[in-house]
Amino acid sequence: MTAFLLFTVQAPLASWGEIAVGEWRGSWDRPSRSAIIGLLGAALGVARHDADGQRALRNDYRVAVRGDALGTPMQDYHTMQTVAKSHLKKNVPATRAELLSYTPKKTVLSRREYRQGVVCTIAVWALPSPRWSLSDLVLALQSPVYSLYAGRRSNPLGLPVQPKVVDAMTLADAFAARAPLPHGTPKELHLLRPTEGWGTEVAHDRCDGFESGLVEPFRRQVRRDVPVNRTGWLFEERIMLIGMVPLTGETA
Repeated sequence: MTAFLLFTVQAPLASWGEIAVGEWRGSWDRPSRSAIIGLLGAALGVARHDADGQRALRNDYRVAVRGDALGTPMQDYHTMQTVAKSHLKKNVPATRAELLSYTPKKTVLSRREYRQGVVCTIAVWALPSPRWSLSDLVLALQSPVYSLYAGRRSNPLGLPVQPKVVDAMTLADAFAARAPLPHGTPKELHLLRPTEGWGTEVAHDRCDGFESGLVEPFRRQVRRDVPVNRTGWLFEERIMLIGMVPLTGETA
């Protein structure tokens, strides 16, 4: 048996951090690994500059995402006033207000993509000797140090994440223990259920020591979403495995 931490990510708007090129800021269709690790870090109160804490989050846990409702894409034309890095020299502003006190200013234009009406179930399992146990993560998610959000600070969650640890033989069994929307969810949110039914596709890290229990069709994707340096926004690639949860009455 393997212990899995399960929790729900539901948000009216979400953005999952596709690689940024030029003025385009796209979004993957499901939470990236960095988004999930960032969510756990925010709950625990691990600061971006805490290299040891960020390293433990990156190395001690594996993640999986069941895309219950991946949402529909939306684009936003975004303008932001800032100051060129060359003008800051050795001055590092602590707040945006302090940043904007410098001159000259410039306006940055970008197009940003979001996902509307997102519902995802997240599974996290720990490697041997993690810095924080799964029970520690449950307590942190229930009373987070920093606010939890869906990719961007402007994207608050629509529901409490309701974390729970379950023991299961396979990853598929763990997901079978968790409905897309927790009991007691307002009926309006059940309208987010896709017309073809709640999604059963699971994107996951490698399962070492247990079977995934997922079924065909299988595929692999390469994503650059493993955070190496949070302050420098450096990421490395990983191989993401994708399979399907066997259909049940709950997910059909």
